[in-house]
Amino acid sequence: MNAGEKVLDFLYGQQLQVDEDWAVKTPNGFTWWAAGNAQTVEILDREAGPDGMTGYLVGVRTEMLADLELTDAAVAELNEGPMRFASMSGPVYDADAGTVSLCSLARVHDEIASWMGILLSSAAVLQLGEAQIFGPKLAEALGARPAVSGHPDRGVREEPDDMAFAARMFVETGSEPLRLSEEDFDDAVAGSMMRPPSVGATSGGLGLTVEFPYGDASSLCQFIGEQSHPLYGNGLLIVQRFPHPMPAEDGGRLALDFNRADLAETPAGYGFGSYVYTDEMICFNGFIPNALLQAGLLPSLYYSCAARASSMSARLLGREWDEDSFSLDHSAAGRASGEDPNRA
Repeated sequence: MNAGEKVLDFLYGQQLQVDEDWAVKTPNGFTWWAAGNAQTVEILDREAGPDGMTGYLVGVRTEMLADLELTDAAVAELNEGPMRFASMSGPVYDADAGTVSLCSLARVHDEIASWMGILLSSAAVLQLGEAQIFGPKLAEALGARPAVSGHPDRGVREEPDDMAFAARMFVETGSEPLRLSEEDFDDAVAGSMMRPPSVGATSGGLGLTVEFPYGDASSLCQFIGEQSHPLYGNGLLIVQRFPHPMPAEDGGRLALDFNRADLAETPAGYGFGSYVYTDEMICFNGFIPNALLQAGLLPSLYYSCAARASSMSARLLGREWDEDSFSLDHSAAGRASGEDPNRA
């Protein structure tokens, strides 16, 4: 059993405790109905890493809206709602089917399969709850319909599975103090972030800020432990900002395009969150609930954000990272001084 299959088995049997009567096995995973929204967990692809280790792209997708015409008004509603307040998934629009699904996507290999399975199963649980919360409201606002479907043999599930309400656990732990300390953020910066791929990093209080190369300047990445989520309370908010001025409606569509690419096809970093267009910037934001937080997760999240920053530099600016990208004159401090602080 490969790493991807181990994660699928872990989600099916232990984490989601899928009721086989309400599930259908697929060639690469399974679809099940905890309530009315179908959720699919699959291995989308496999990749060979630079070290020869095989990685598997494991995706979680929960249907939320059907019969949606993606007008400018619909883009704005999605951008200001589930995209702006994303937790561990983002909305992906399927133009051919006229549907919107909440999607999460991550690479899995043997060294990270155990803890990545925890994150993916948590994303799956959050999707189940959010599809029920956002789906009916968005459907009414956008002239669509909630994506309610049924098992091919048993029909629509009338009595929801307990897992349909399991996100309450994250609400309960979100009322507790943050499970990270100021020292955890300080240690993460000192141990991992004061060298490439960053061009600068600082910590302060329950948070940190990192700069990554972005053309001749830098993009900002923030880990914020002092801003609660409207649904889940305390946790870790992750925000990356990439300046890209354009009309707001075009920016919202571009953010949705990036969601499709990174959350349903091939991830740039961990696909736990959503792109959103705001303040003339393409942003990526995600939220890790309090129950999942531990200090050892911070460096992994940092390297995930670095991968996204590299990808966005190439996609938005056509600038691949190279050795010159990490000159400190690309940082805010370097630009302010007008010279590279590394020079004598």
